[in-house]
Amino acid sequence: MSPPPAHPSLTSLVPPPGELLRTQRKAGRSAVVGLMLLWGAAFVSPFVTYQADVKAAEGELLVHLSDRAGLQAQALGAHLGLLRAELQRLAEHPALKPEDGAAGPEVALLENAFGHTSLFSAGVALLSADGQRIWSDPETMSLGRTPLPTRPWFRRMMERRAASVGLLDDEGGGLVAVAVPIVRDERVVGLLVGELATASELLPPHRGTNESLVALLGERDRLLLPATPPPLLRQPELAARLRPLVEEPGAITLGGTRLLGAAALVPGTGMLLAVLEDEARDRALLKRRYLGQFGIHTALLGGVLLLFTLLLRRSYHSLMTAEEQLRRQETMAALGTASSLIAHEVKNALNSMQAALSMIRAKGGETTLPVQALRSQADRLGHLARSLLSFASPQSTQRRSCEMHLLVQDALQAVKLLPEAADVTVETTLQEGLFVKGDPTLLVSAVDNLIRNAVEAGAVAHDTGQQPTPRVQVQLLREGAEVVLVVEDNAGGVPLAFEPRLWEPFAVGRSKGIGLGLPMVRTAIRAHDGGSVSYTRVSGGSRFTVRLPLEKMAS
Repeated sequence: MSPPPAHPSLTSLVPPPGELLRTQRKAGRSAVVGLMLLWGAAFVSPFVTYQADVKAAEGELLVHLSDRAGLQAQALGAHLGLLRAELQRLAEHPALKPEDGAAGPEVALLENAFGHTSLFSAGVALLSADGQRIWSDPETMSLGRTPLPTRPWFRRMMERRAASVGLLDDEGGGLVAVAVPIVRDERVVGLLVGELATASELLPPHRGTNESLVALLGERDRLLLPATPPPLLRQPELAARLRPLVEEPGAITLGGTRLLGAAALVPGTGMLLAVLEDEARDRALLKRRYLGQFGIHTALLGGVLLLFTLLLRRSYHSLMTAEEQLRRQETMAALGTASSLIAHEVKNALNSMQAALSMIRAKGGETTLPVQALRSQADRLGHLARSLLSFASPQSTQRRSCEMHLLVQDALQAVKLLPEAADVTVETTLQEGLFVKGDPTLLVSAVDNLIRNAVEAGAVAHDTGQQPTPRVQVQLLREGAEVVLVVEDNAGGVPLAFEPRLWEPFAVGRSKGIGLGLPMVRTAIRAHDGGSVSYTRVSGGSRFTVRLPLEKMAS
């Protein structure tokens, strides 16, 4: 069955939340938005800081690589300068005459100077002007696989009559040659050549992916070191890509690997020394370090913000509750004043009606239909006046032992006198012997209002054709340590839109009533310690349940 028609506008004398409440809600929304922005900033800020730190760390790494490349280039230049100076010292000795061949004085001079020397790990040799071996230590010292006059460093030395450094043999071998010409009468008559095993003499070896990669390029941009280069250094135009690092250290990509590098020129030579770092490896190290800091920072900041959020939420809800309570108190005070004035006016009119009815009864006209209708309306007005006065000036609770069965019977007797009761069947199941400690007047009023509302709802449903057999069931029983009163009807139930306002004063969901019955019921029941009243929508109707603590009988 469809529910009875509701009041068109579900009007209520209770005003909506005031301007202050709306302002508070607006401020609350602004606070939430601000808090969300603060949360975002709290998590974005460490990330931006992390990015800035990574960039700063990369800048510091480039400075470190630049300093390292410069220092190693200076050290290598000084080392090669020492080797040239040692060879130059002997080349200028007047007793050294390559044109005499391996004569006794020359051999003795060379062996005294370079025999088993640690300066040149691969050996030292005295050569003629056409590149022929005159003397060497060791005797099996390699001079390369191609004729010496074809070597770039040999030709450069002969043309410039100046010391030269370069690969011993362009075809391989991994040896670096330091050559010094022997000049007599402005003519090159021979040369001294010292050979170095590049992998162990000039620079430290490359020890895998966890070490910096050092590259040394010589004449014609040939890679001198490392002797066995990794794949990423076997790139075309390697020198053209490394030389810009001399002026501006930075990132380059070799063999698909992004590297950070710096380079420097080796003083006194045409060599280029570059120091390279794997950017991904360095970034991973930085990332692990800064992500740890980021995690700690985020956890601390997140905890503070979470606590702030909870406190703000609690404060906001407390403010909303206080505002709502204040609004209700002000509203109830205003409604109480108005109710008192209305009730007194109704009582004055009602007294006149009661006097007129007394005169009619004295003349024996009480049985006529108009008189019965007048008595019914007088009773309704009396109930209205009592409700208004009770709402305006709540009675103080007078506690005594009450048997609920008798209180419910009193309420039922009063409801049966209503005209609407003729169309509604009231079924009762009342358990006797259930006592509560309470105010009988308040309890009877609460029960009367519940049963009266159910009967009136059933009568409306019958009059509108929505329920041909309206029925109200009243049950009184015991559940544990509680007395439970259940009033259930089949009149269609409270309109869904009205349920949130069910307990508001003067809020009505049907054409009859002024909306004070249920608020008075709740007030009366809650005035008893442990008392409660609740509403439940059931199939085809409504169910109201009152719970009161059972009186503890003295043993």
